[in-house]
Amino acid sequence: MEFSSQQRVAAPRDFVFEQASDFTAFERQALRRGIEVESRGGPDPLGRGWSAAVPVMGRERQIVAEIVGYDAPRDYAVRGESSGVEILLRVEALEAESGSQLGLSVTMAPRSMPGRLVLQSLKLARGSLESRLAGRLEGYAREIEARWARRAG
Repeated sequence: MEFSSQQRVAAPRDFVFEQASDFTAFERQALRRGIEVESRGGPDPLGRGWSAAVPVMGRERQIVAEIVGYDAPRDYAVRGESSGVEILLRVEALEAESGSQLGLSVTMAPRSMPGRLVLQSLKLARGSLESRLAGRLEGYAREIEARWARRAG
């Protein structure tokens, strides 16, 4: 099962990638939302990882994730697992005519029978999940633009 979304961002690709790969900021944001995050690894992005307990579909689920690919300033990939579901998240920043394009794709595959059940539930909500993903990515793109305007301006 795969979800993906792309958004234009009125900022240079290098800045967009810098913002989209600020893992420390993402950790702080999760902590502000009450999610306990345990970070591991050093300053080098490749191999850096996290463990977290995240509320998903009304239940708290353990998620373990690790950066498995990092090609600055173009893209990175994070592989994770939760409830018998393997998750591959890919973020890419591409140059575009008027700024850049930020892309996000999430691929999920079951690794157990409970994982199949989780994915079946997600398939039923696919339309709303895709809309939420696109809305969140659009909001994040506008945040990056605002940061760029403050920095450039």
